[in-house]
Amino acid sequence: MSFWFDTFFPELGERLSQLLRAPLTNPDMFWMVIPLIFILLVMTFYFGRYIREELGWNTAVANTVVLLFVAIDLLRHIFNMTAPGSILNYQWNPLSTIIAVVVAVEAITLMFASFFKALPKQITFFLCSSLPVNLQAYIAIAIVYTAVVLDWYTLLSAAIMFVGLYLIMKFLQWVTHKLFVKVRKEHLQEKAKLKKKK
Repeated sequence: MSFWFDTFFPELGERLSQLLRAPLTNPDMFWMVIPLIFILLVMTFYFGRYIREELGWNTAVANTVVLLFVAIDLLRHIFNMTAPGSILNYQWNPLSTIIAVVVAVEAITLMFASFFKALPKQITFFLCSSLPVNLQAYIAIAIVYTAVVLDWYTLLSAAIMFVGLYLIMKFLQWVTHKLFVKVRKEHLQEKAKLKKKK
C-alpha cells in the first residue's frame, strides 16, 4: 500500500505535470501545439453545433495528414538539435528518432486505411478523430522537445489526459448545443411574433 502513496501516485502526478507544462519548458513547442489546440476546439464546437453529424472519411484522412506534419516537424527538430544541423542527430537521439518515425508510419498507415476505407467505419473514425490524433501528437512533441521520459507513467498520464479532455470536450459540446438550441428557439419565436404583427 505504501508503494502506491509513496511512489506511484507522486510519480504519476509529476509526470502528468511535466506533460502539461512541457510548452513552458520549451516554448518552441507552441508553434506546433497552438494549431493542435485550435483544431481540437474548432471540431469540438462544430460537433456541438451539429450534434447529429459524425466524422467523415475525408475528415479522417485530413486528421492523419496533421499527424504526418507533426512527424515531419519532429524529424526537423531532431536534425536541428545541434548547430549546424546534422543527420547524425538521428543516431545520437535514438528514442526521439524512433518516436518521430513511429508517428510518421502510423500517420501514413491511418491515411491509407481512411483513404481506401480499409477498416470498419467506427474504428477508423475513433482512431482518426481530433482528440486521439491531437493528443498523440502533443505527447510525441512533449517527449521529443523536452526531457519527458517515455515509460508507463507517461502512458498512464496520456490516458488520464485523454479522459480529462474527452469530458471537457463533451461538456463544451453540450453547452454549445444548448446555446444554439436556445438561440434558434428565440429566433423562431421572434419570427412568429413578426408574422402575427403582419
